[in-house]
Amino acid sequence: MTSPFNPSVAGVRLGMLAHLYRVRLRSHAVQELLAASGIAVGVALVLGVLVANASLTGSAEELVHQLVGAARLQLAARSQEGFDEHLASASARLPGVRVAAPVLRVNIAVVGPHGRDSVQLIGVTAAAVKLGGFGTRNLGLASGFRFAGELLLPASVAGAIGAEPGARVTVLARGSAHTIKVGAVLKSSPFGVLASSPIAVTPLASAQALTGMRGLVTQVLVEPRRGDDRLVASGLRGLAGGHLNVLAANHELRLLEQAVEPNDQSTELFAAISVMVGFLLALNAMLLTVPERRRFVANLRMQGYDWRQIVVLLVFQAAVLGVGASAAGVVLGDILSHAFLHQIPTYLTTAFPIGNRETLHISTILIAVGCGVLATTIASLSPALDLRPSRPTDAILRDRGGGSEVLSRTAALRLASAGALLIVAVAVLVLVASSLTIIGGMALALALLMLIPSLFAGVAHILEWGGERVRSSSLIVVVSELRAITTRSVALAGIAGLAVYGSVAIGGARADLIRGLDSSFSEYLGTADVWVTTGSNDLATNAFRANGAVTAIVRSPAVASVRAYQGGYLDVGRRRLWIIARPAADSTLIPASQLLQGNLARATRLLREGGWATISGAFADEHGLAVGRPFTLPTPSGQARLRVAAVTTDLGWSPGAIILDTADYRRYWQTLEPSALEVNLKPGVSQPAGRRAVMRALGSRPGLGIQTLNERERQYDANARQGLSALGEISTLLLVAAALAVAAALSASIWQRRPRLASLKIQGYDTGQLWRALLLESAIVLGAGCAVGAVAGVCGHALASRWLRLKTGFPAPFALGTERVALTFALLAVIALAVIALPGLAAARAPARTSLQE
Repeated sequence: MTSPFNPSVAGVRLGMLAHLYRVRLRSHAVQELLAASGIAVGVALVLGVLVANASLTGSAEELVHQLVGAARLQLAARSQEGFDEHLASASARLPGVRVAAPVLRVNIAVVGPHGRDSVQLIGVTAAAVKLGGFGTRNLGLASGFRFAGELLLPASVAGAIGAEPGARVTVLARGSAHTIKVGAVLKSSPFGVLASSPIAVTPLASAQALTGMRGLVTQVLVEPRRGDDRLVASGLRGLAGGHLNVLAANHELRLLEQAVEPNDQSTELFAAISVMVGFLLALNAMLLTVPERRRFVANLRMQGYDWRQIVVLLVFQAAVLGVGASAAGVVLGDILSHAFLHQIPTYLTTAFPIGNRETLHISTILIAVGCGVLATTIASLSPALDLRPSRPTDAILRDRGGGSEVLSRTAALRLASAGALLIVAVAVLVLVASSLTIIGGMALALALLMLIPSLFAGVAHILEWGGERVRSSSLIVVVSELRAITTRSVALAGIAGLAVYGSVAIGGARADLIRGLDSSFSEYLGTADVWVTTGSNDLATNAFRANGAVTAIVRSPAVASVRAYQGGYLDVGRRRLWIIARPAADSTLIPASQLLQGNLARATRLLREGGWATISGAFADEHGLAVGRPFTLPTPSGQARLRVAAVTTDLGWSPGAIILDTADYRRYWQTLEPSALEVNLKPGVSQPAGRRAVMRALGSRPGLGIQTLNERERQYDANARQGLSALGEISTLLLVAAALAVAAALSASIWQRRPRLASLKIQGYDTGQLWRALLLESAIVLGAGCAVGAVAGVCGHALASRWLRLKTGFPAPFALGTERVALTFALLAVIALAVIALPGLAAARAPARTSLQE
């Protein structure tokens, strides 16, 4: 090898560095390409998960600022019944007030030619223009819209229902149906996140007519003059009289941040696992190039190159490969985040106007690229260990492993012992402090990598024993290749193990969450055979006017009883609580499987007596409450004084839930309007027949939805799965990305062994024998890695489920899920082996003369 620069010169010119790397690419283009593909997959995984984890709150923050404009304070109702709009005029007359804009916000459904969509109707006045909220600064750009009794729809909603400007759509609100003209459709430019949010804007008078809430509003947005915020807040509290809330205008953002906190926490846990796996995938992909790089360094040393020149060269090549591969990974990750990780949890849209807009920050890109470059640099610099003075110059060229570092059996046992101790330390630390679960998950992954060399030692021993008893030319090749524990084999098995670990841990915890939510919703809904609601995914929180519906249903010969269920949301501090008001006649008031503290029979009896309620564990911890303790809630009638009958999980609503009797709800919320009707059928009447009977009894009521128990359970189950879709998508993405990384790494490993395979042809092996040997060896490597990954994944699954129960309040009972582990194992192996079949065949066909090339 001739020197492209003077080895006596400590410094290296950039042109020379570039020339050397071009020389490397010409001779090892396939190897570098496959290594780059592994790095790109790891970076794509990191970026996709980070974007999914940041987009929800990022788009929500932008939307809230668009809605409130310049307002800094608000006067807000404590229920969906609203308050007299004259308080808006009184607010505007307060000293220090610059603008006071009344707003009516009601959950509705909009029906168009192609379907229906649940949105939040927002009624505003011209005062909103002064605040610059609700996109009014850009309304002049909406061609043809005059803001006079018409409906303003975001492009996402209009597209979903097939509505066009000038067309008429049906609005289903509070049990009634009305038609209205679409005045304009908001495009993404210039309205931003407003164009992708589940809302509809119309003038206040129009909103009041559509909902039947004439003369009522749900909030007043207030912009005080500069320096008069405290004065205005004091005046607003005087108007509220203890029956309304006086809050910051963007308080809803704080409520949303708390609502998504458990979701963010769980996603962050799985994102941390995925980021770690992505980083290690990139690292392991580069480790496969280490043997050849070590030979390259040995050649440079023998030609007299200075250690500083060699280090500079290694860093330069690592930077070029890392940046290039990471850039490709960013593009791939952006595509993946668009395709998979962008759905809004449906359950949140029932309580918050959340925008569906992906947020990609430069910091996210830098983190993803940084992971790729760091992994590349760490792996690329490992050959620098050969620059130690004690290391003979030509030692690497004389290594039996051909440049692939060989671990001794003693070293493998030491690593296994360290891995076992690390697992024990993780278990102790997590039991003592659950907040260390994320760190524990990372430590488990490292322990997994430490255990793989000793597993290979055992596999090699078994293969040697089998090779003596089974006559197979392919097995002889496999035994000779796996007799030594090389970094190549460990790296390949490590990639497979990490993939199974991450997928099993994430998928298992998600399955626990879904199973817990299914159990909770089944008990919650099981009190009725048929449910009558507004038909939206609203957790039965949208009130409606019954207008004789109860009497009409009771008269049906198929119906045994009808009960009015009530409920809604209540803002208490930073929490938007789910209020469940159960009729005393319900067979079940409290889901038994969700009880954390208290006696079920006693708590049920206390709820029926009145003055008692169950509360969620997180709310109890926040306020220092326990069974029997008194507490107060800010309701439309003032302060409701109740006592704790029992403590439950959050019942699937992350901010928390409160269960009380309908008699208490009617007294404190001052309303008789139901949010659902529970219908029980007479013996022998099937659910479908009962549904038809209820439909006949109600007649034409398009504003109401009638569902059987089975239909409503499926709706809630679908909502739960959709709300946890990000976790499922992360698990699937991790598995697919890792399978591709494994395939790329195996292909790279096989390709760089062509000279070795060619030399076996000289010894008499044919293409078929070598190809079968490659597939068998790959299967053994994958199996070893997947086996360790599956065991570690089950441990990670147990840690994650425990952390979810303790930190988020979600019901997540642990179950092993052996079928899911086996399926993950099989999918990874099948995908990887299918992808490497062709590269393996190509390598096996290498002519014998290839053995003389290196």
